[in-house]
Amino acid sequence: MHDETDFEVFPPSAPDTFAPSAPDTFPLSAAQRGIWFAQHVAGSTPISIAQYVEIEGDLDPDALAVASAQAGREFGTGFLRIVEIDGLPYQHIDHALHDRTTFEDFRGAGDPESAARAWMQAEYTAPMDIRTDRLVAAAVLRVGKAKYFWYTRIHHIALDGFAAMTMMARAAEIYTAIVSGSEPTPGGAEDLRAIVEGDIAYRESERFDNDRAYWAEHLAGAPEAVGLAGGAADVHAHPRLVSAALPAATAALLDTVAAEANSSVAPVMVAAFGAYLARMTGVDDFTLSLPVSARTTARLRRSGGMVANVVPLRLRLDRDTTIGALIRATQNELTGALRRQRYRQEDIFRDRGMSADRTATFGPSVNIMAFDSRVELGSLVGRVHVLTSGLIEDLFVNLYPGVGGQSTHIDFQANPNLYSEADLRAHHERFLGFLQRFLAAGPDTLQSAVALLDATEHAALVPVRGPEAVAPMTLSDILTRGVARNPERVAIVDGDRTLTYRELDEWSTRLARILIENGAGPEGAVAVALSRSLESVLSTWAVAKTGAAFLPVDPTFPTDRIAHLVSDGGASIGITLDAHRAGLPGELGLLVLDDDAVQARIRAASPVAITDADRRAAIHLDQPAYVIYTSGSTGLPKGVGVTHRGIASLVTGAVKSFRVDADARIAHAGSLSFDASLGELLSAFFTGATAVIVPPAAYAGAELAQVLRRHHVTHLDTPPAVLATLHPADVPQLRSLTVGGDVCPPELVARWSPQARIVNAYGPTETTITATLTDAMRPDADITVGAPIHGVAAVVLDRWLQPVPAGAAGELYLAGPGVARGYGKRFALTANRFVADPYHPGARMYRTGDLVRWTGNLNLEYLGRSDF
Repeated sequence: MHDETDFEVFPPSAPDTFAPSAPDTFPLSAAQRGIWFAQHVAGSTPISIAQYVEIEGDLDPDALAVASAQAGREFGTGFLRIVEIDGLPYQHIDHALHDRTTFEDFRGAGDPESAARAWMQAEYTAPMDIRTDRLVAAAVLRVGKAKYFWYTRIHHIALDGFAAMTMMARAAEIYTAIVSGSEPTPGGAEDLRAIVEGDIAYRESERFDNDRAYWAEHLAGAPEAVGLAGGAADVHAHPRLVSAALPAATAALLDTVAAEANSSVAPVMVAAFGAYLARMTGVDDFTLSLPVSARTTARLRRSGGMVANVVPLRLRLDRDTTIGALIRATQNELTGALRRQRYRQEDIFRDRGMSADRTATFGPSVNIMAFDSRVELGSLVGRVHVLTSGLIEDLFVNLYPGVGGQSTHIDFQANPNLYSEADLRAHHERFLGFLQRFLAAGPDTLQSAVALLDATEHAALVPVRGPEAVAPMTLSDILTRGVARNPERVAIVDGDRTLTYRELDEWSTRLARILIENGAGPEGAVAVALSRSLESVLSTWAVAKTGAAFLPVDPTFPTDRIAHLVSDGGASIGITLDAHRAGLPGELGLLVLDDDAVQARIRAASPVAITDADRRAAIHLDQPAYVIYTSGSTGLPKGVGVTHRGIASLVTGAVKSFRVDADARIAHAGSLSFDASLGELLSAFFTGATAVIVPPAAYAGAELAQVLRRHHVTHLDTPPAVLATLHPADVPQLRSLTVGGDVCPPELVARWSPQARIVNAYGPTETTITATLTDAMRPDADITVGAPIHGVAAVVLDRWLQPVPAGAAGELYLAGPGVARGYGKRFALTANRFVADPYHPGARMYRTGDLVRWTGNLNLEYLGRSDF
C-alpha cells in the first residue's frame, strides 16, 4: 500500500544506568511529575500531543529531516529519555539516540489522505512505556504528487503544546535556511535544566505562597465541576473532534464585540461559552478549565520541555447579569488566573482536599489557540492540524483565531466515554448559533434573554405535545363504560368475593342515592376511610355517581392527620367500616357500611341509573372528581383537586400503552392515598376488564406473587422496589408491567422484558395521574420517563424561564386538560405552582419542580428535584 522507512527506538548500545549527578541526568519538573503520575494511572495509553502540518508544493523531505533533527538537539527534547534511579523518575538527554525521520509514501492507496490519517492515528494511539519507548516521533507522509503531511508525536512529559509549536517553528526556520543555501541563525533555546531550576526557585518563593493563598480564597465554596454531558467517565486519550469555521458574520461580530469591550476575543469567547454551559446545565456558579503555558519569564518562553498548566476560571451569573457585565467579569477572571498561572493544577486539587488518585477537572476547557497556524517552509506555507493534546476528561473548546486571511475556527474535542458523535455535533452546532445570538444581542442585554434554541428547535420543543386530547367524560361515565360492554363479566375479585359489572353498578348506584340524601354532590367531597377492598371500590363508584369528589383517607393514619385531611379537604360526609369509626372526626357524617341499618337503606334504594335530575346539581367537567393529598415529600401534604376534564385522555393513553383489553386482569395494588390506585381501576373499568384487589398485607415478595398467581393477574402497576421482590417465573401470567414513582434500574428491565411489556410512567398528582409514558422498555436503551400522553403538552425551562434544547437540564412544566384545579384553600401556593401558559392563552401550566432534560428522540430523562 505504501513504502516506509523504519527506525530504531533505541540503539543496542544505549546506556542502561544513570546517576542523578550526571550532567545530562536531572530531576523532573513539577509539571513532568504530574504527567508521570497521570501516565501511571492511564497505564499503556500514551499521554501524547500529536499534530501534522499540511503542505502543498515541492517539499524537500531530506532537508526537513535534517532541520527536524537539528531543532530536536537544540531543544534537547528530541533526545529525552525518562529513567528511574532508586525508584525515582529522572530525565536524561541521550545523545546516542538516532535523529532519523520516518518517510512514508501513501500515493498507492485508494485514498492517500485517509490512509495517512489512519496511519497517524494508529501511531499516536499505540500503547507505549515512557521508560523504554521513544518519546518523540517524526514522519513525512507523502499523500500526492506535491502534497505532504509533516507529522510529529511527542509524549507530554517531554514537551507541551507551546514548546511543540516553538520547536516546529525553529525546524521550519532551519529548513528555510537549508533550501535557500544559507546558514540558519543560531538557536536560542534554553537548556531543559532551566525549567527545573525555575520551578524550584518558584516553589521556594513568596510568590508561590501568595498564589496558593489566592487560589484558596478564590475557590472557597466553589461547587463540583459540571459538564455538558451531565456525568463523569474514565478519561480518554483520543478525543472525538468536531471542527468548523465561524460564519463570516459571526467572526466579524466577535471582533467588533471584543473591540467595543476593549478586549481581545478570549474573554468574549470564554464568557459566551460560560453562558452556554450555565444555561445548558442550570448552574449559576461554576468553573472552567483554562490551559496556560505557565511560561511567565523570557527564559521559560525560550525553552522546550513540559511547563504547561491548567488553572480554574470561576464564573458566577444570575438573571440580571448583562452580556457586557459578564464579559468584564470574565476579563477580570482571566487576568487574575494568568497572574497566578504557575501554581500547579495538582497543588490546587491537593489544597482543596481532593485525592491524588482520582482524575480531577475544573470543568470543560476553553483553549484560545493564540498562535499562527501557518508554517513557512521556504516558499511553501503549511497549516498546522492538532490531532490530540493528551488525556481528556470532559470537553475542550478550542478557538483558532483567523490569521492572514484564514477563517476563525472553533473545535470541540470531547471524551468519547461521555459524548457520542451525535451529541458532540449537536453541541457544536448549537453553540455556534448561541454565540451568534450572544454577540448580536448587545452589551446591555441580559444573558438570560439570549435564546438557546434556534427557530427549528423552538418549533420542535416549545412545547412538545402528545397525541390530541380525546373528548372529555365525567369520572362516573368512564367507570361505568364496562357495564355496557358486558354486564355479566366479573368486574372485581377480592379474595373469594366477586362482583359482576351489573352487580357493581347496581350496588354503587344504591349507595350513591344514600350519599345524595345525606348531602353529597358536585363541589363537595366525601371521605372514603377504607382499606383497599371490594368496599373501597364500591364507594369510589358511588361517590363518582353523586358528582362529589372522593377523598381517600387511610384509616391507619394518626387521628390528628385524618382530622386535618377531612377538614382541609372540605368533606362533611364519610364512608367507613365499624372497625375504623373511632379514628374518624366526630363531626363527619358517617355511613358505616357494615352497620345493619345502613345495609338496609342501601338494599332499599333504587338501582336505576342516576342522572343530573337525581343529583343536587349537574356535574360539570371542571368540577373536582377527586381530591388526593400529596405525600409531603416537598413540604406539608397538599390536597390536589383534580377535575373530570383530563381523565378520558389519561385512560385512553394508558389502555393503549398497557395493551389492556376485556380479557385483562389488572391488579388493584396501589395505596388508596396515591392516585395511581385510581389509574388501575380506570384502565379496568374503561375496557370491561377485571380488577383484582390485592390485600394490603400482600405488598411485595412471595405474598404478592401468590395473589397474582392465584388470580391469573396479567397487568401490574408497581414501584421498581416492589417489582424487584418478584421473579418472572413465579408470575408467568404477567404480560404488562408499569413502573413509576422511582428510578427503574436497568437490571429490572433486563429481568422482565423477555416476559412482559414493561413501561415507565411519570406524572404528578397535579396533572391527573400520568403525564408521560415510555414505549416498551429495552435492556439496551436509556431509562427515561417517556413522552407526553394524550392531551399533554410539556416544556422544559431554565431558571430564567427560557426554553432549553435537548440535552439541557431544566424544570418541567406541564399543560393540558389534566392540569388540576389547584391546592384546595391554599390560594398563594396554587398561584405559585399553577401558572399562566404562554403558549396557550387563557390556559395554565403546572410547574412540577422536577429537573429533566429532553433526549434526542423527545423523551424526558428525569434528573431529580429542583428544590432538593
